[in-house]
Amino acid sequence: MKYMKHIKTGLAMLGIIAFTSCSSDYLETTPTGSVSEVTISTSLENIYMALNGIHKEMVSQESGRQAFGGEPGFMGARDCEGDDVTWVTNTWLKTSHLGWEANLNEVATDNVLFWRVYYQWILNANKVLESLEIVENDDPELFDQIKGEALCIRAWAHFNVLQLYAQRYVPGSGNTHDGIPYRTNSAGGELARSTVEETYRLINADLDEAIKLLAGMSPGVTHYSEKVAYGLRARTALAMHDYANAANYAGKAIALALEDGNALMEGDQFMCGFVNITSDTKEAMYAARTPDDKTVYFYSFYANWAWNFNATAIRQGVKSINADTYDTMSETDIRRAWWDPTGEMDVPASNFVKNPYQNRKFTARSTSNAVGEVAFMRLAELYLIQAEALARSGQDAAAQDVFTKFQVTRDPSYVSKGNTGDALIEEIMNSRRVELWAEGFRFYDLKRLNQPIKRGRNFDIAFCTFVEREADHPGWVWEIPRAETAYNPLCKKNH
Repeated sequence: MKYMKHIKTGLAMLGIIAFTSCSSDYLETTPTGSVSEVTISTSLENIYMALNGIHKEMVSQESGRQAFGGEPGFMGARDCEGDDVTWVTNTWLKTSHLGWEANLNEVATDNVLFWRVYYQWILNANKVLESLEIVENDDPELFDQIKGEALCIRAWAHFNVLQLYAQRYVPGSGNTHDGIPYRTNSAGGELARSTVEETYRLINADLDEAIKLLAGMSPGVTHYSEKVAYGLRARTALAMHDYANAANYAGKAIALALEDGNALMEGDQFMCGFVNITSDTKEAMYAARTPDDKTVYFYSFYANWAWNFNATAIRQGVKSINADTYDTMSETDIRRAWWDPTGEMDVPASNFVKNPYQNRKFTARSTSNAVGEVAFMRLAELYLIQAEALARSGQDAAAQDVFTKFQVTRDPSYVSKGNTGDALIEEIMNSRRVELWAEGFRFYDLKRLNQPIKRGRNFDIAFCTFVEREADHPGWVWEIPRAETAYNPLCKKNH
């Protein structure tokens, strides 16, 4: 049978529940750790505190693995799976993600973590939603905000699990292949895997309701807002090759973001190091802030992905961009400063390994301070979604208009090349690869587009395991953790 073991994580512990079903078509996807109903069901204010706790859990030490400090660590690991990140020497993430061992190994810790943590956030979001059903609604606006945000969390977490553990969405087909279990409540027990089509339907239903609930709301960069909900809806539409809706929702997100004071980075802001992105720039639409007194130490994104922090993972392996991707930038593209093509740029000490095309995009506050902000959604992404969606739907002029508005902020000398069709799409995708490097999108992009991996000339196959991988190779669909489908001794046989 397919049976998920109980997982001890979350904001508060629930009792362990026994499950005895022996159906081979069901998965039990409820971790034992979750928000306590007793604690939060007494008032809207307490439910809001629980919601705020979920946002804070996006950056945490719960994984027990220093490279995975919550979602920022997952973002970086996903990019290692693609064709735009490499490094030398250090073994953190090397075999598991750069070499795809986690994808194919159903007992690998670096596989199990993703499933476990995303379903933990789903469970806690469901606890928040259920508490709203029994608490006195003495503040309708706060009620709507909490519900809208919890629906966003539930949809977003399911979306990530779907991208990893199921086959891609195939446009023009019924998409009846297995998706994932979609949890809409906190009840224990096994749950059948929805089809990919049904999983997306449920994700979109949650986001559509969230958009209505969050209408007119902008609660701050550390919470979901109307503009971010539209941004999430644009992401899902893009994954479904629904380019009309992807362009539409991205456009709505952009309009709301600009109205709310967001703006694309310009000039010196590009070298902000991202560590204070919510104050140094206006690009972040949704981000995590970690105060200096709430450090997650070596679990921090900047302890693994900055170029200047004094940690083994960095000293032995400052992350580098694919040299071929770097070469797609013009000589006047400001983003070229995000990497050192020579490998000779000063590093904090002589024991830092130098390597060509090393990252300078992410800069820690100092060699001893890895605390920093992480943007989960930036305005740049929405411009790139809209431009891509318009181009893929044959609206070349509109796509070039959106892309030009974006690209001139990155390359002040940019003038439209007049590209159309595939050439325009390639131009947009090249800029997307550069812009969103190490922010968790490349593996998803390759998978949704059914494209192979082609790593560049600065990848060492002896270190990274492979430099090319076809689109139908095993590993694009991660193995569901064995711990979640293990033999139940209460059953007569192991299915």
